[in-house]
Amino acid sequence: MQAFPRMSLLAPLLCILSLACQQQSATPGASVVPPSSPSAATAPVTPKVTRVVLAVPAPGAESPKPTNVSTTNIWPIKPAYEFLWGVSVEGEANVPQLAESWTLGPDGKSFHFQLHKGVQFHRGMGEFTSKDVLYSWEQLTAPDSQEGRRERWLSSVPKVEAVGDYEVVFNLKEPDQSFVWSFGEPDAGLRIMSKADGEARTRWSYDDPAIAGTGPYAITERQQGQFIRFRRDVAPHYRKTPDFPEFEFRYVKENSTRLAALLTKEIQIAALPLDLIPQAEAKGMKAIKARAQLGFQTFIVFLGPSVNKKYTAADPDPVPGGQPYRYMNTPLLDGRVRQALNKAINRDELNKAFFKGQGEPIYNTFFHPTRPGWNPDWVRRFPQEYGYDPEAAKRLLAEAGYGPNNPLKHTLLTVSFGLFPELSDMVEAIANYWRAIGVDVTIDNSDPAVQTQKRNRQEYDNHSYIAGTSVRQFFGFGAYGVGNGYVGGRSGAEFIEPSEVFQNQLRWTFDQSKLNTLWRQVGDMAYDLKAPAPLFWLPTYAVVDPNLVADYPFSGTTTGTYTNVEYIKAAK
Repeated sequence: MQAFPRMSLLAPLLCILSLACQQQSATPGASVVPPSSPSAATAPVTPKVTRVVLAVPAPGAESPKPTNVSTTNIWPIKPAYEFLWGVSVEGEANVPQLAESWTLGPDGKSFHFQLHKGVQFHRGMGEFTSKDVLYSWEQLTAPDSQEGRRERWLSSVPKVEAVGDYEVVFNLKEPDQSFVWSFGEPDAGLRIMSKADGEARTRWSYDDPAIAGTGPYAITERQQGQFIRFRRDVAPHYRKTPDFPEFEFRYVKENSTRLAALLTKEIQIAALPLDLIPQAEAKGMKAIKARAQLGFQTFIVFLGPSVNKKYTAADPDPVPGGQPYRYMNTPLLDGRVRQALNKAINRDELNKAFFKGQGEPIYNTFFHPTRPGWNPDWVRRFPQEYGYDPEAAKRLLAEAGYGPNNPLKHTLLTVSFGLFPELSDMVEAIANYWRAIGVDVTIDNSDPAVQTQKRNRQEYDNHSYIAGTSVRQFFGFGAYGVGNGYVGGRSGAEFIEPSEVFQNQLRWTFDQSKLNTLWRQVGDMAYDLKAPAPLFWLPTYAVVDPNLVADYPFSGTTTGTYTNVEYIKAAK
């Protein structure tokens, strides 16, 4: 692959397409070309084992059809599929994948993608061209698609068209940064599937081959809840040929079982909680840290405050009754309740118990001093607004009308995040913190796929769950934050005021000075609303057997965390 010059366009667009967020001047209509990818196709090292196995907890939902799982659960299939642009293993810049370059139209309302020529689909399904981009877009935005950003994409992009075999144009209603953020690999957006393969199918079954992609690995075998296996092609991959002929995600729920499998040489790589890593290292294993500065983060999401679709202050009666929220009687609409649940949590104790003190406190979910909109006053005010104080939490609940004779009832969901090994233990800890202030907590261990459907349909009225994710600021705030509002991605609490700013202003703004101001505005709103409940930025480690795996360079910033598996290096 050829080397690409630095991007030259609107400085705000650069900040969206590059984590480095370097300020550059530009003009509309200029070509947008990302930095070079880390490595072009090279001859792989001969490994000591044919198949490298990475053991992780299972995803929350699985399906033989890639569009039938939500964004957060597509990570197991990502080695087989690519996007128009990707993320470097350092996590610091987007890099080419199936698009060699792209151009923003003069009015900022169209993206022209120049496609990489000669890329082949798996299983001899032919060359990747513009028709496969259109097919993938149609599938992911179809009425039955489970893609969480379907509505957002459709609200932003009225038309997609092919210009010959190697150019695709996405026409936008307005310059929309939500489209830019959600479209590439950073947030597992438009995964490209073979049109010829898809249209030849009469069913979607685990008994049939997976629909062909163009990734460094092709799916060869999968058993639901057990594993998914991949094989590299005989021919070198255009972008990166893996060292290992085969790769496997093996789903192992228990942390101790993954550790035992690593120590007994049944697997070569394991996702382990921080408290088990020293045991692995004592037996000669090596812990490799994700390369991105900001990667995995965890927080508590409240479910119940849900804005009625299309409700706005200017148009208050789009639904019968005109109520602004779907569940007007949920206790989570009371700010005193949300603050009490926050102040009941001993974050320092959680950090020491589960993360060996390595967690960096989150003061406002999805915000950080290195990101737009940061307000240092959030740190100063945090002890008073969020800090651990169970007696203050009890007083807040009493003011809201709850006490021993009328306890607050609340359900805490055990949501499956396959790449968060501490999750199940943290659920119990959070439940006990809330019980200590008099909350009647029920833990719901129901099927993760059912939970996902209910969240998407806004069927939870007084619930919460602990989220773990590596998504970035825009998609994260939009999907889990208080501003997810009206167009897809409903995974958390919604409130009218930040939703309106987020959807009607911030979403459409590319001007960097205005963008920073709007992020500060919605950040201040989210901080005062106290939903979600912030916890920690966490380091992510992959623990490897160094006799078989020399290195595993991965960013830790893209949806799925343990990505970039084609860069796993075999030991010599």
